[in-house]
Amino acid sequence: MKPTVLLAAALLAGAVTQAQASDHGHHGHAHGEMTESRHEVRGIYLGYDAEAHRISVAHEEIPQVMAAMRMNLHLAEEVSAPELAEGEPMGFTMVGKAQNGMRWYAESFEALPADTELELPERLREMIGH
Repeated sequence: MKPTVLLAAALLAGAVTQAQASDHGHHGHAHGEMTESRHEVRGIYLGYDAEAHRISVAHEEIPQVMAAMRMNLHLAEEVSAPELAEGEPMGFTMVGKAQNGMRWYAESFEALPADTELELPERLREMIGH
């Protein structure tokens, strides 16, 4: 391919990627700035690691973002660990912050009723024992 065609293809791919990012709640920015996406999520609280200041959860699918899975989510310095028992259903805001890679955070925790039916795949339920 000619260099001009390759350059045009690269520019088009970048424009498509930027358009897709704006369609998915990413707040965007000049090169090198922080990009953030926020998602309201439900899941099962699996515990808190005080040394790493992060929680472990098994969460439902976030459409067009990620499959249902078990994750460790960071807490911002000013965010306290949720006052929940392990195995308790919860709602929270998952925040993805991208700058040289993606780092996921959790905030705004809410205990859900014990009988809340979460949409978690059977393999995930087996893995976490819930």
